[in-house]
Amino acid sequence: MNWFIIIFFIISVSLFLITNYYIDKNDYETQKENEQIETFETENNRTSTENLKVHHQITINYLDKKDANKLIIINNDYIQNMNQANLSARDSVTINDLYEKYKNAFDDITEKEKNRIDDFILNLLGKIKRVNIPYYRYVSNWLKQLSIAKGKHWLEAGMPHTLEKTIIMDTNWFINPRHTTLLHEMTHIHQRNVDFEFEDLYTELGYYYNPNTIKGLESIYPLNRNNPDGLSTKWLWKMPNSSSNQSTLNNTNTNYWWIGALFKSITPSSLTDVNLVALKLDRDQEGHFYYLKQEPTLLSKLSSFITFFGENPNNYHPNEMTAKFAEFYLLDILSDKN
Repeated sequence: MNWFIIIFFIISVSLFLITNYYIDKNDYETQKENEQIETFETENNRTSTENLKVHHQITINYLDKKDANKLIIINNDYIQNMNQANLSARDSVTINDLYEKYKNAFDDITEKEKNRIDDFILNLLGKIKRVNIPYYRYVSNWLKQLSIAKGKHWLEAGMPHTLEKTIIMDTNWFINPRHTTLLHEMTHIHQRNVDFEFEDLYTELGYYYNPNTIKGLESIYPLNRNNPDGLSTKWLWKMPNSSSNQSTLNNTNTNYWWIGALFKSITPSSLTDVNLVALKLDRDQEGHFYYLKQEPTLLSKLSSFITFFGENPNNYHPNEMTAKFAEFYLLDILSDKN
């Protein structure tokens, strides 16, 4: 009898514990399911702007036209370096004319456009983070520092560019944002603000900084198109010594070249009225460069340059070339299936 009571007690306790286990398990799973539903609903209820802040700690700084207008400063190098050809290409006669025109060259970014761009950046960061954490951190870091403004359709012929830490996008970008353009312009901001980080790369690519005025280029400099993302005309290029293609280039790799975007006349009607050219330089015994005014070589015909860089239109300046490489790297990241 006593054994029966003991066995009955053990079975009762066991059933009680088993029942409570499944009740607790069911409660836990129900709670977990509810939490997932709540999280899902919360995520869906957040805007892209809120999700950018929650998941990436990023709030994009959009400039209205009043604040964007302050980017145009009459005494900065970009405005002061405007000569007759550059003023003509921008439909201006004097620097003051250009200043008055450019300080009203921006439009407000609408709330709809901000939401669209926030959603675009949120998706882009998500894709990058899944495949390359260091690159995600790099992009996130610069997104936290920069601003975005919208230029009028005629500003710099509608070409995206940067001033200080602000990317000035074309009007179409706010309708159909392009991730390569964002990374290209972000690279220009990096170049401007931490320029020494690009010095070794420029050397590896064959670029050489020559601080001195080159004799013979006096009539060339005034025709060079001003580029806010690559103002310096001091960069020269020569095929890097490490290139495996040297032996096939008929000695074109032994020369230094000055490369620029030259207006076709002193009174161009557009910023696109240019030829990308390379000018072959000579060097005296003291190491000074000079130009004997040979016929310019179209950059598309400079075999050493094309062999080394490939077909890369409009990327004649080291700043532009490396910004284009930033585009290629992003595309490679986004195509990574691993």
